Amino acid sequence: MPGPPPGAPPPGAAPPGPPPPGAAPAPMGGEANKLVLYYRGQRHEINKDRFIIGRGKQSSDLTIKDPNVSRQHAMIENLNGQYFMVDMGSTNGIEFNGQRLQRKPIASSDVFNICDHELKFVLE
Repeated sequence: MPGPPPGAPPPGAAPPGPPPPGAAPAPMGGEANKLVLYYRGQRHEINKDRFIIGRGKQSSDLTIKDPNVSRQHAMIENLNGQYFMVDMGSTNGIEFNGQRLQRKPIASSDVFNICDHELKFVLE
């Protein structure tokens, strides 16, 4: 009489149950990435749902010292793990690939321009 196939539990063994309490969940594909903004050689981790870019020191998460930049110029918005670059009604706008935009999903390696300021994004 042949035995069980290789890798099969021995006869009469209980089927595998749920992991013990406190065990780490198994990693899943498509885990949320962390968005990082690079501006003037500095790394800024985007760790909130609404990250404001502008001239105002007290009203912005990233301050750009330039009179052509609005106090609250742009917002990086996180909606269910998808990041967007959003113009907040600024006078001089946001450009991506030379085109002015109001709202755009952010992909890794995207480069946006606010006036003469280059903002590069990386998903890590």
